Amino acid sequence: MGVTMREVTRDIVAVAAPQELPVLESLQMLDDAHITRLLSRRNGKTDPLGFGLTEAAALVTPVVWLVVTEVINRGAGMAADSLFARLQSRTRSLLRRSQAEPATVPPLSAEQLDAVHRRVLERAADAGIEGAQAQLLADAVVSRLARESQ
Repeated sequence: MGVTMREVTRDIVAVAAPQELPVLESLQMLDDAHITRLLSRRNGKTDPLGFGLTEAAALVTPVVWLVVTEVINRGAGMAADSLFARLQSRTRSLLRRSQAEPATVPPLSAEQLDAVHRRVLERAADAGIEGAQAQLLADAVVSRLARESQ
């Protein structure tokens, strides 16, 4: 079995923002689908973390989790589409997976890794992470995903 989304996300957060590991660990009791829904929210509804995503906008964890989710859902077709234009339909398929079947990260081509790099930069900018920090985050995500592609 390949490496899971949780393992990849934890590895990246440990490198890019180790201070956020408690945030990620607080999500361990939830299934992947619930975490994805929680981290995708853009409103001020209450959640198990005790704050809304608006307040957590500069966190690295949601950026990493959501991009890795996109990678898993898009797989080999990722680079063919215009940067995850159909994310919602693919996310729905992940949400239907059972907890017993953890999502695993597929191997990616160099072109797909470039698309992931661009996507991390986009999501990071949306989250208020810019400049060198966003570049380091994108590099960390691609570096970790590239290990699965070898």
